[in-house]
Amino acid sequence: MSVGARGKSMSASGTSTPIPTDERSALLDSLRGYALLGILVANMMVFSGWIFLPEATRTGLPLAGFDSASELLIEWLVVGKFYSIFSLLFGIGFAIQIGRFEARGEGVGRYARRLFYLFLIGLAHIYLLWLGDIVALYAAMGAVLLLFRKVSNRALLGWAVLLWLVPAAWSAMIHLGGIDPAAPLAAKAFAMIRAASGDLGRGPMALFASPDIAAHLRAHPGEALLRLSDLVYQMRFTKVLGMFLLGLWIGRRAIYANLAQYRPLLVRTAKFGLGIGLPLSAARAILSLTMGNDRLLNVAAECAYVVGTPTLALGYAALFALLWDRPTRGAWLEWSAPAGRMALTNYLMQTILQSIIFYGWGFGLIGKIGLVIVIPMSLALFALQVAYSRWWLARFRFGPVEWLWRSLTYGRAQPMRAAFAA
Repeated sequence: MSVGARGKSMSASGTSTPIPTDERSALLDSLRGYALLGILVANMMVFSGWIFLPEATRTGLPLAGFDSASELLIEWLVVGKFYSIFSLLFGIGFAIQIGRFEARGEGVGRYARRLFYLFLIGLAHIYLLWLGDIVALYAAMGAVLLLFRKVSNRALLGWAVLLWLVPAAWSAMIHLGGIDPAAPLAAKAFAMIRAASGDLGRGPMALFASPDIAAHLRAHPGEALLRLSDLVYQMRFTKVLGMFLLGLWIGRRAIYANLAQYRPLLVRTAKFGLGIGLPLSAARAILSLTMGNDRLLNVAAECAYVVGTPTLALGYAALFALLWDRPTRGAWLEWSAPAGRMALTNYLMQTILQSIIFYGWGFGLIGKIGLVIVIPMSLALFALQVAYSRWWLARFRFGPVEWLWRSLTYGRAQPMRAAFAA
């Protein structure tokens, strides 16, 4: 970085200032926005209560005849793919920000503080709103990612592949070896939930359908432990870190900013990702819906997941970049960018909106609608988020949670009002 460029990132007193928002890539914002949509669709399977419903109840839902096909499509094309893209984007952002911090001579201290406050936001999400948080996991794995900042590009790719293969061996250990490190955590979590919620702790549907907000809050510590047990069971840690490393590799090469130069690589990635990811993800979707407790099929499903999910996610991302680079780019590609610019705010907002819609203390729709209704509902909610984000960013520089996060990271309140706002 030149002295002049560096001076733009320093205040008159010599203290560092945040990265200007006009430096961000519109491509990354738009892709991040669509990743949020995919995450919303996947999470709504949980909030709606679908995954907890017995088959007899499912068949009695409105438009039930279309729900099985909807479930298969979501499992095939959505589940796992968009949090993987989100993880990829986190790694790209890491490369960009670490490069800028180090160019200022700051080292990694500023980024470590950024991760610390992100972890606190994630904990607040878990303990106040929902057990399915991924923010705290990202912060924790981001701390591990710091250890890889000096690793060569070639080694990054090797580590990424290795980390994504770990869950397959982990699944074999659980289902074939009979060793399940997550089981004691889950047992403790369920005991905590039952102790805190009384009769409501007999099952998730009873608790989530209850209008008793206090019971929900009392159950959250146990649900936080349950979330940890689920992350351990899935070995989600290495899945996320593997995508972080791929994102770091992409960020170092600035592929997102040089699409024409990297077009051959993007074409190969799209063909490989879709060609391998679509059939393997289809196999995994079918297995996940039919395997029951069969041990071998569980391991087979996980093997299909650990290969099919990241490759399909990369295929999606590469295809999006290729469409973005076309001379006649469709407006729909950029439509999601405002939501992507305030992704943390929108991710947390999704939890609040879904809780209001489905939980007993809100409209209480949990267990009353099927997936064929959930899909258009997700699209409608996301459209509202895009509209809100566009309105907000016309007036303010950051989303509200992003502003809080930046202010905590830099130790002082950041300018909030957009310079061009009236």
